[in-house]
Amino acid sequence: MKASYTLPLSILMIVLPIVPGLVDSFIAFLVGALIDFIIAVYVLISEKPWINGIKTAISTLYFTALSTFADVAGVFFVMAYQDEYKFAIVTLTLSIPFIYNLFLVLKSVLPNIIKRDILYVGNGFFAFILVLIIGAIIGRAFITNFYALLPLYTGFLILAIIALFYFRKK
Repeated sequence: MKASYTLPLSILMIVLPIVPGLVDSFIAFLVGALIDFIIAVYVLISEKPWINGIKTAISTLYFTALSTFADVAGVFFVMAYQDEYKFAIVTLTLSIPFIYNLFLVLKSVLPNIIKRDILYVGNGFFAFILVLIIGAIIGRAFITNFYALLPLYTGFLILAIIALFYFRKK
């Protein structure tokens, strides 16, 4: 795709689902989201990221992510007017190219990134943050009682400090 087409196409892809979301029109949102979907699928099929490699997969990820972002923004703007269930179902259905393209990119990138050496990044602070995030997700997802959260968060903070000291370079 030519570089001169990228900006106008990006603006068009953002405006198509957002404006109907602002004015609360489901039919217009559906049409705009479908046009975004068609553009994203066209870019995906014309560039063939499954054949051409990681650089092509990353460039097509931009357009599929832009399509999904615009649909999600349209759902966000319609939330003030009504229940957004039908808008959200359309957005989830039309985000399949983004999910597929993200899988293509992560399949190529993750084996190079995830190694044991990543825990030593930042002199152990990456391991510290990772343990804290895991504790926060567990606490937020499974526990609602404040008095049960205190020992959980305290325990994960202690584990994070231990991980920090363990992965610190001497």
